[in-house]
Amino acid sequence: MSYYVNKMIGFGRMADIDKTENDFKKLHAGIIFVNDNCKRLRLTFRLINRLRKEWDYIAWIAPTTSLKIRHYIKLINDYAGRNAIKIFFFSQENISGNDWQYLKLFNLANKYKIFCVIDEGINIRNTSSALTKRLYSMHHKFRYRLLLSKNPLTTSIKDLYVQMMFINPLIFSMTETQFLHNFMPLFISENDMIKRWSEIKSEQKVLELIRPYILAWDINNNLRVHYREYWFELTSKEKQNYQQDKDKLLSTIVCGGYLTVAQQFQYYYTLCHHKVKAMRRILADINRRGEKVIIYIKYSSEIIFLEETGLLDGYQYVIMTGSSNKNRALFLFEVDYNIMICTYKVKIPRLSLHECSNLIYFTQTFDYKDKLDILSKFSGKKGEKLCIYDFWVNTVLENLIRKNLKRKQKLLSNVCEIMSYQKVATYENLSR
Repeated sequence: MSYYVNKMIGFGRMADIDKTENDFKKLHAGIIFVNDNCKRLRLTFRLINRLRKEWDYIAWIAPTTSLKIRHYIKLINDYAGRNAIKIFFFSQENISGNDWQYLKLFNLANKYKIFCVIDEGINIRNTSSALTKRLYSMHHKFRYRLLLSKNPLTTSIKDLYVQMMFINPLIFSMTETQFLHNFMPLFISENDMIKRWSEIKSEQKVLELIRPYILAWDINNNLRVHYREYWFELTSKEKQNYQQDKDKLLSTIVCGGYLTVAQQFQYYYTLCHHKVKAMRRILADINRRGEKVIIYIKYSSEIIFLEETGLLDGYQYVIMTGSSNKNRALFLFEVDYNIMICTYKVKIPRLSLHECSNLIYFTQTFDYKDKLDILSKFSGKKGEKLCIYDFWVNTVLENLIRKNLKRKQKLLSNVCEIMSYQKVATYENLSR
């Protein structure tokens, strides 16, 4: 199992849309964990349309990047049918940072019976964020509350706590601090750092509490992931320069969070000679097979470095960053070019294994969600193969990043295994 769960979760009891509708109608809230966009939206609107007499308008809350994708809006309108004219779209970023948009949503919920749908509900995972606070403040005003997500969590089981507090605060009936003490006790790591992590028993208890609100579960993406890890050593000169840069940074920095400093350290060593040699060889192999590849980087400045090394000489490639024309870049990649260089946070509208069957993580990301989001964009027929080339540099920081990602991967795997024994409907059962 790689960074994603490539296994359909089976359940002991068949469920159908009638029971799901009755459960949702009774609780007035629920959450759908389905990876595939089309499946998730199809099921959502089967539920919405069957409860048509119970609401006046739909408040659809999603990330700005999603709302800018024409295909995404078209899917919503197609599945909504005649109810499409009843949808008000709100971006999560506007709700958190735009008072006018927040008040518009608040007044809408105050005046009408609103069916509130939050896509990418995993973004509600920080109780101190403006988005979470504002949604919490009005959750009781919505007639129905439905969260949609591709994955149940990306950092810890606290993700589930934050999401479910919007669904129904009485599920846990405890503060965040109480939740942490009960389900994520403190421990001292091998690096003498104080951390919180959950055990299997705690995860089982949390999932049992939220089980009635989970309407559907299917995070399968039909991919057969062929995973390859590569470890690289810094040259003597690179080690010397890296140490000098670290010492200089530590001697001049006045204050800064751990993540800020760590990211700067990472930038010092990420442009590693041995990584470039390995990628030159891998790109040649992929080119000989006539396949396409996406190279993921963390810093846009790395593009200049890759170009200056001559690594990309002789190849046609397209760049996908936050400032790119994404539809044009994607079109060029699909039609003409075999290489795309992409930053982690950029949102690619869609991907297919017919268009790309190789990924290279040239630079590592701290955020496990980044890699989950990347794989969720791929769709293919059952059994199709995706090759992932994961590059690591043998430094203390890189080892910490890898260990942290593996721990989150294990947690997600545990949650999926626990849910396989819970009485939750799969998408396949509900779509019959």
